[in-house]
Amino acid sequence: MNIQKALVGSIALLATAPAFGLTLEELAARLEQLESKVSKYESKYGPLKNGPGQASAPASVAFPQSSSAPLPSPRWQSTATQQPLVTPALADDLDSSFLSPVIGGGGNWFERTSIGGYGELHLNQGDVEEIDFHRFVLFFNHSFNDRIKFFSEVEIEHSVTGGDNPGEVEIEQAYIEFLLDNNWSIRAGQQLIPVGLLNEVHEPETFYGVERNNVEVNILPTTWWEGGVFATKNYDSGLGIDFGVHSALAVTTDLSSSNAFRIRSGRQQVAEADASDYAATFRVRYNGIPGLALSAYVNYQNDIAPDDSEDNSAILIGGTAIYQNGGFGLRGLVGSWNIQGDSFEENDADSQWGGYIEPSYRWGFGDQSVGVFARYSYYDFARGADNSGGGEFDEYQVGVNYWPLPNVVLKADYSLVKEDSRPDEETFNFGIGYSF
Repeated sequence: MNIQKALVGSIALLATAPAFGLTLEELAARLEQLESKVSKYESKYGPLKNGPGQASAPASVAFPQSSSAPLPSPRWQSTATQQPLVTPALADDLDSSFLSPVIGGGGNWFERTSIGGYGELHLNQGDVEEIDFHRFVLFFNHSFNDRIKFFSEVEIEHSVTGGDNPGEVEIEQAYIEFLLDNNWSIRAGQQLIPVGLLNEVHEPETFYGVERNNVEVNILPTTWWEGGVFATKNYDSGLGIDFGVHSALAVTTDLSSSNAFRIRSGRQQVAEADASDYAATFRVRYNGIPGLALSAYVNYQNDIAPDDSEDNSAILIGGTAIYQNGGFGLRGLVGSWNIQGDSFEENDADSQWGGYIEPSYRWGFGDQSVGVFARYSYYDFARGADNSGGGEFDEYQVGVNYWPLPNVVLKADYSLVKEDSRPDEETFNFGIGYSF
């Protein structure tokens, strides 16, 4: 039921209590029950606003409109994990969908089902010359009831699949979320691993640069999803924790492969994946100070190379920071793998790590805004059998984003990549992206 309606009803009940034969003690008990329900509601979804069916998120996550670090989008992501600006109501007669636009708002299945998506086109000119409709994504979500939700993400990469075409069709997410009391939730199914800044939230308008940064692509490795069970807890102080047990990476140690020892090549994508080993992830988040969001994460792999006869356990440790003060923004990330096993050590692949720092400034003009950024990245990852791709890299980027609307972005940047064993690589990148 609507909380505001319940409050009005209780006032009416107070006025008419004698007519219904209620004693003051009985009335006091009923009001105490209602007060408890309102308290639980506000602790989970924030304080109530004036007007039916409206709730606000904690002020600690409400960065300014001119922020270069937009909040995670509520179009698809679990509210328990990402604390979006608009939260769902508990009541059946309120909008229970997590997406915008919403298809309906009542009790029928189609009124509890919603869609969204994003896409991006990239043009690279320089040492790399390519145009690519990199991603076309649709979200399909459904609310079974107020506490059980379904989330999914279907993606087509590089436009065309099949034959010798480079494209792929992927299901990045398909999970059920159970909302529990005391700000707990459980998610079971195929889902994105809670590490880094881009792995969970990567709509093109939420980050600077045409391409996703190479640190998160090659080290974490974005986009990284697994099958498993996660628990999430949010505290009123702005602290949050995520913990899950899930399927593992399977990195090849075959020296004839160009992907030998590379973390990114170990993503099994839950496609008839080897389940002989397991992995676990733990993350702690803090956004209790306005304009500041911090996280630290650990991922443990029981055996990161299951086809190798050695014990190749591995640990990823990292952290992220976002600071926003008016139009000025600063982002930073670090991630480091430590991998056991003689084969990894002998091939200088037992330690793979990277980090970046990204200052930016964004000006807002009504619905429009313009932002500029600079980024320095360092990343060191396995070279593979053919000694290509991997190595120790310094990368310098500068660029600009223009948002004609908050969910549409035009991008341009210049990238210079340096590595001691190969010539410098210079690229001008241009892109357009959207989400809805």
